[in-house]
Amino acid sequence: MYKILCKKAGVILIIMSILGLMGCGNDKYTVKRIEKALTEKYGGTFEVLALGNRYGTMTNDYVRADVKAVDSGVVFSAKMNTKGEIIADNYAGVLVSKQLEDMLNSNLESEGITAKSCMTGFSSIDTGEIEVGISFNDYIAKHKPESFGGYLVVKESPNNTGAAFINAFQKTFDTIKNIELVANVWIIPEENYDEIIAEMSQLPDIDNSWFDDKNTLNYFKFVMSTDGVNMAENEINQLFQGGD
Repeated sequence: MYKILCKKAGVILIIMSILGLMGCGNDKYTVKRIEKALTEKYGGTFEVLALGNRYGTMTNDYVRADVKAVDSGVVFSAKMNTKGEIIADNYAGVLVSKQLEDMLNSNLESEGITAKSCMTGFSSIDTGEIEVGISFNDYIAKHKPESFGGYLVVKESPNNTGAAFINAFQKTFDTIKNIELVANVWIIPEENYDEIIAEMSQLPDIDNSWFDDKNTLNYFKFVMSTDGVNMAENEINQLFQGGD
């Protein structure tokens, strides 16, 4: 009798886990499990912003979530299995990216340009797992990224110039030891900028299609490498002021 009860209890726990992952009225339970598992893994406080796929495979074995680290404010993706274990996340990488984003945002601000970036490092070789809390310089030395790429949202202003824009990227490029920078740049009307930044800050990543339903003024792709830049100052000036 005791063995039968234990087996039944085990079955019930498995069913509860699967129901949690499938979103059958049990999202709050799943959210709490993810937040608890991340705290146990990294320390600190985490807030699940959204639950994504609740299946992953035919066996419904994981749930994906967009998660905010309360202390740093970064948003990243995490996957938890039915046992309540975090099986994948990009928290460490996002913390590294934030260091570059803060640097680039600050350099643009010092040139009179209000902008927010979303950047990622790229490497063609596997250099192992990124350590949580690694400094940006140590990341470059150990993981040897070949380029950094991503998205840059720029607030419309008559004072934005190509010279200021290139100067900000040059400062960043010099600091990160001449590693290629690639940015998909979206210019946003002044009245819509704060709203778009607020939405962007709640997502672990974006792509160009994310801007399809947004009110934008212009777009260009900017590249800075050891070969120079792909656009002249006057081209960027024209795009900043609404030209093609």
